[in-house]
Amino acid sequence: MTGFTIQWSLDEHLTARARAVQHALVILQATKTSTWDDLAHVLTTDPVRAADIRAGINLPLEDLSNLDAHEQTLRGLRRRTGTRAAVVTTILECGTCQRWAYIAGGSVPKHCPWTTHCTGTVTKIRPPDAVLQVRP
Repeated sequence: MTGFTIQWSLDEHLTARARAVQHALVILQATKTSTWDDLAHVLTTDPVRAADIRAGINLPLEDLSNLDAHEQTLRGLRRRTGTRAAVVTTILECGTCQRWAYIAGGSVPKHCPWTTHCTGTVTKIRPPDAVLQVRP
């Protein structure tokens, strides 16, 4: 298998959940898996590939702990794999009340639809700027 290394460039202003989602979307892309459960299956059943994946992700312990803390959220993410790889399901998050929901396509509301009288702006969490460097 060809290895990879990720050079991360996340948005610093995001919540811990949004940062975990951004990390997860890039990790799913790099590992060519479509869901967090698919990735977990690879990590537990293919020791050689698991070692390459762990080496390529190169995240500090704080960020790895954040992924663990938001595992239930990450299980709802979905990517399309194959020739037209793209994010299919990600999350929306309110910048004020920090409520969130999954989104699969569709338009993003301008203001928070979850909390009464909240006028916070809703952000669709997309993959961050990240560079995948392929190793032979």
